[in-house]
Amino acid sequence: MSESLKNHIIWDDFRKGSKVALETIYEDNYASLYHYGLKFTRDDDLVKDLIHELFIELIDSGLRLSMTDNIRFYLLKALRNKLLKQLSENLKYANKIGDSAEFNIIVSIERQLIIKEVEEEAQKRVIAAIKKLSVKQQEIIYLRFYRDLSYQEISALFDVNIQTVRNLMNRAINSLKDDFQSNKLNKNLILFVLSLSI
Repeated sequence: MSESLKNHIIWDDFRKGSKVALETIYEDNYASLYHYGLKFTRDDDLVKDLIHELFIELIDSGLRLSMTDNIRFYLLKALRNKLLKQLSENLKYANKIGDSAEFNIIVSIERQLIIKEVEEEAQKRVIAAIKKLSVKQQEIIYLRFYRDLSYQEISALFDVNIQTVRNLMNRAINSLKDDFQSNKLNKNLILFVLSLSI
């Protein structure tokens, strides 16, 4: 059975009120949603609250929910919308919305891998290079390579055409390559960035 068919069946069961489907969807997607939410804010309580609120709204919606064959994408998009709405309503987070939002692409696992593979100075340069990317470029890299979303799914998430997503991705990768080469970072780091190429 294909993954998309499996998603379709589970989602349809969930819409009809299946507790087993709810548990499956929650367990399969909570960690991804949580880590994605932390890319927008460091307030983990807010992220947890919004995820729970999202699931309550989904349960309440039942058969009114549209069908999907990609549950994770559906949930990521819904959480992103809730987060941006909540953050825009909250004055203390107002300066972190949209293009000015802080979207940290470096997560603990990746940070640990870099620390193991390269010296501390090179690590600082890598982080500096990534932070030079636009917020959207950082988010696109995260969604594409760490959450395995397709270009089509990312374009739907941002409400832009696929070519715009591809252009942003190519500019981000080229910017990282140029930065690494101009700073003469070691070969392992350059290979890491080259491995991101499509």
